[in-house]
Amino acid sequence: MTMKTDYGQKGVALSSLALLLMLPALLLAASSLKIIEIGGETNSIQILADKVYYTGKEISETIKLMQKNRVPINDISLQVLAEKYRAATGLIICITSNQVYPLWIHVQPTGVNHYAGSKYCVVEKISANRWKYSFEDSDANAGETVDFDYNEPELLIEKIDENLKITVLAYNSPHFSDVYYSKELLWSEVGGIGERHVGESTEIEENCFGSFILISIEIRDPNDLVRCFENVLLT
Repeated sequence: MTMKTDYGQKGVALSSLALLLMLPALLLAASSLKIIEIGGETNSIQILADKVYYTGKEISETIKLMQKNRVPINDISLQVLAEKYRAATGLIICITSNQVYPLWIHVQPTGVNHYAGSKYCVVEKISANRWKYSFEDSDANAGETVDFDYNEPELLIEKIDENLKITVLAYNSPHFSDVYYSKELLWSEVGGIGERHVGESTEIEENCFGSFILISIEIRDPNDLVRCFENVLLT
């Protein structure tokens, strides 16, 4: 994913950003109509909850639109976006970005892909150079009941000089998963009844591929009665 633009594209990027930063007023108008429609049927807390919820969804869609239109996504543009929505809604909004290693799994037999940084993966920092990436292989969109026990698989990542050592710690599921680091296949058919590849390790150069960018959005009202969290994963 390219988040930079050359000098010839700067004018287009800035114009696109200016257009996108006008979206809060346009998008919130639709939300206001929705709230007005249901206002007679709900109490004030429900209306506030709807406002917080719709704002989170709209910010997520705006960030995706920024990526699609190649508008630079960085700390400055995210701060400007948060301030625009804060001014338009009166809500307290915090948008942050973090890099995560581009690990993901392709689950068999459902065929779904689950990415680090999504709701199907928990990233835990163990120490300065060690992390645990814990995946869930069930998927609600595939008609499965998701238990979110996050051990399908569990991967240990250790930074050693310029390399990453990746170890399969566990896989507790009858499914199999192919494990990837960006475009690189690390293991095929991990897990299953025989817990294939559990205990195995491999090493890969840390910077051979770009990282995923995880955008975290927190929205709450000034009285802290309602709070909403949204994540946008840029791959």
